[in-house]
Amino acid sequence: MVGKEYLGWYSKSPLGIGSMAGGLVLGIGLASVGLPAIVPLASGLGLVLICGLLGLFSGIGPRQVVSARDSGLEAEGRRRLSEAVAARERLARLRIADPEVAAAASLVTLAAGLYIEACRRESRDDPIADAAVAEALDILDIYFKEVDEASVEKRYKVKDDDPFADAKGRTLVALGEKAMALRERRIQIDGGLTSVERMEIREDLK
Repeated sequence: MVGKEYLGWYSKSPLGIGSMAGGLVLGIGLASVGLPAIVPLASGLGLVLICGLLGLFSGIGPRQVVSARDSGLEAEGRRRLSEAVAARERLARLRIADPEVAAAASLVTLAAGLYIEACRRESRDDPIADAAVAEALDILDIYFKEVDEASVEKRYKVKDDDPFADAKGRTLVALGEKAMALRERRIQIDGGLTSVERMEIREDLK
């Protein structure tokens, strides 16, 4: 962990927050008795520095930094997964007229559901997979807009000044890539084992 990262997480640890609060209180207290501004400022910063050095050399600081970092990463993971859950729910509610595109979207929805179940089971997530669910929505949004524009152009016989060649085919490929990414990441979350392999292990243990 580099110095900048250490200081960032230290400022979020109990020791870091406590030392900064103590330094602030000390500075305000000294300023309230009429001392020159430099004295409260130096005293407050000095207290923060002393606490930081004592924490570093005693080992308390690094332990709290690691704990703060782990808590922060876990919270970030929960936020990403929550967004992936919301994106999957939106994906599942879409009504798509084209059966092939609908099937491709359903495959992403299924893969996302299995991935989310694995994340909850293993208490972890994967940022790439989390993003893949939202990206599938973006892909379909682009596809819907192209379908709408093509419909209007055909109805009113308007020339297409911004053609989207093979919109359907490219959409199917892109959705297939997202479904594959979700499947691969789900397998990694599950310890690198496919569903068949996990079932075989369970059967062998009986």
